Amino acid sequence: MISLELNPTEKAWKEFLNKEEHLIFHTPKYKKFIEEAFNCQYTFVSVVDNETIQTTIPIVKIKSKLFGNKIISSAYLEYGGFAGRTEFVEKIIKTLDKKFKSDYNFLEIRGGLEEYDSVLSEKLVKKNLYKRFVLKLDGEEKVWKNIQKSKRKAIKKALKSLEIKEVPISDLSEFYQLYLKNMRQFGSPPYSKKYFLSFYKNMVEDSLGKIYGAYYQGKLVSALVGFCYQDRVHIIIAISDNNYKQFRPNDALHWRFIKWACNNDYQFFDFGRVREESGQFEYKRKWGPELLELPSYFLLWKAKEVPVVDPSQYSLLVKIWKLMPLWLTRLIGMTLRKKLGI
Repeated sequence: MISLELNPTEKAWKEFLNKEEHLIFHTPKYKKFIEEAFNCQYTFVSVVDNETIQTTIPIVKIKSKLFGNKIISSAYLEYGGFAGRTEFVEKIIKTLDKKFKSDYNFLEIRGGLEEYDSVLSEKLVKKNLYKRFVLKLDGEEKVWKNIQKSKRKAIKKALKSLEIKEVPISDLSEFYQLYLKNMRQFGSPPYSKKYFLSFYKNMVEDSLGKIYGAYYQGKLVSALVGFCYQDRVHIIIAISDNNYKQFRPNDALHWRFIKWACNNDYQFFDFGRVREESGQFEYKRKWGPELLELPSYFLLWKAKEVPVVDPSQYSLLVKIWKLMPLWLTRLIGMTLRKKLGI
């Protein structure tokens, strides 16, 4: 049977996650993190046979008069998609189609496990909207040698001036103020402080995430946020104070996080999604990772075409956002993110 509001037992989830390849967003703990952060419903749509989960996909239902109604897997993260047996994927898609096509514009399934690409490409519209850089962790020494020489030099210099450590929750206010300034500088809406409180509570405290910080004379000048689950570290946020960029805190932070991952048996360091034309593309490339696709798959209902975001269309809005006071970006940022699904 198909369950749209699955509340499985802890035993059923544990059995499923132990036997099936999956990512962090397939876990009940991640569900709790997102629901608390966004005050939303994070639903697992699953095929269940005799109380045993066979296949599942997490979705978030988003309704917005301004931005339209949509179903996203997984909203608020660049990854999404299925875990479990591939033969049930079509059945779940048909169920979603039947249930939601009358009230929603489209279904978007963001890139996830590659084994589902063929069936999703056959049933849905595939768009390669982003790329991703993933570094294979073959040991600290080998990873270090593969980093561009100029970056290795910068890291050594940075570590002489900076203290790199995990950011304690007692420093959250300092971290959040730096984060707000960075997001305004990027022209992007910020998460709420509640998002990071939920991250500490549900991810950091259960060793499913980390926030590393670079401190100069006791002042937090840069931070790196990432999930740590199974075989990979996945970076989701990087922020820094431009007044201290001469100390190269971002380089020092990335290396410390990579070094920690190498020494704790992680196999991959995921730098997160990137556009080829962005400034971040060249920065991430210098660490020696592999460039991979990060497609999204769409099932169109009321929408007539795939909703592709062209950054040039929002250049004026970005300029306006950069001029807004921090209190206003904080006030409306999370609402925008929630309605956009980002």
